[in-house]
Amino acid sequence: MRHKLTFFFALSISSIGLLQSPISAEESFPYKAFIVADEVYVRSGPGHNYYSTDKLSKGQEVEVYRHDPGGWCAIKPPEGSFSWISSRFAKIEEGNLAVVTENNVSARVGSKLSDVRDGIQVRLRKGEVIEVLETKKIGSGDSPTQTWHKIAPPAGEFRWVSLKNLESEYVREGLLRRADDGKVRESEADAETPGGKEKHSLAEKLPHEIFQTELDRLELELSRMVAEDSNVWSFDSLRIGAESLLEGANTAVESGKARLLLSRIARFEDIKDRADKVDQLRAETERSNQYIAGLRSTMRRAKEYVDGGDDRFDGVGRLEQVAPTTPGVPRFALLDDAGNVRSYVTPSTGVNLHKYVGQQIGVVGRRGYMPEQKAQHVTANRVTVLEGQALR
Repeated sequence: MRHKLTFFFALSISSIGLLQSPISAEESFPYKAFIVADEVYVRSGPGHNYYSTDKLSKGQEVEVYRHDPGGWCAIKPPEGSFSWISSRFAKIEEGNLAVVTENNVSARVGSKLSDVRDGIQVRLRKGEVIEVLETKKIGSGDSPTQTWHKIAPPAGEFRWVSLKNLESEYVREGLLRRADDGKVRESEADAETPGGKEKHSLAEKLPHEIFQTELDRLELELSRMVAEDSNVWSFDSLRIGAESLLEGANTAVESGKARLLLSRIARFEDIKDRADKVDQLRAETERSNQYIAGLRSTMRRAKEYVDGGDDRFDGVGRLEQVAPTTPGVPRFALLDDAGNVRSYVTPSTGVNLHKYVGQQIGVVGRRGYMPEQKAQHVTANRVTVLEGQALR
């Protein structure tokens, strides 16, 4: 953006080698200008009676937001500027951010040159987010020691420089630097030097209204999303939007708000990650439970096949004598109605199985398994006749 400038010839072109451009009273705001004095004190208000907050060197660029009739310019607080707020009125949150706990809390203009903090330009609202740079205990003389938070300057707070120390153009290293459009051109002394023009890239920042509108939209979208089931959460677009806001922030407070949003998104992403792991574990547990239930059903059916489903006995069936065709095979077996072997039986000492041959019996004893025959085996200690019981 080009600004309306009033140009005039310097008294001695030979001494400076260029046309100088003082600031016009009609300059459109905000605009950029350069410090043209060797050392310029930045003040907490528009006048020499306000305390100094910083000191700028010749050639430093500043951003001017308004002119005071007394010949002073309100500028964006230079890099490293800060303000003070009493710790009584701020609640510390994550990431060096804090929330103002009451209305009309004074933000006091800080100074790099002393601990003076009398100047008040902005009063903060309850719930406003601030960035805490440092916490310090301050007290002197009869004043009791209190805890103060050094914070990034809030929106609407300025520093002040005398208009006579600013120019819209400035010569450095033979180049005439223009603050209004970010371009660099040769001074008249070097006008014939080829390649004198140089383009400077400027960081693209968002106007405050656009920043706040987009921030509100992202926060509303985040609130709506987390109100749904975590299975449908997706934060990629929100995170990209918040990162873009952080890059486009103009003030430390805007940067703090963007970081706070990113922190909230990160917390919900962590919650979703844990919820997804719980869902995965729940699904695996359900599959395991189904497998165990199926295994139990199979074992129950096998048990019923072996002992007829009667929990009183270790083996149930019609007792028959086995032909001695295979060495090591017991001489007795319990059969079902189809003649299939349910279980081989070996009598314990003193138990006579011959008298039960052909009868349906239940035996109590010690169970075992015969791998070669792939069949159950019972060493019978007691026998009970089950006449009239149908075999299954």
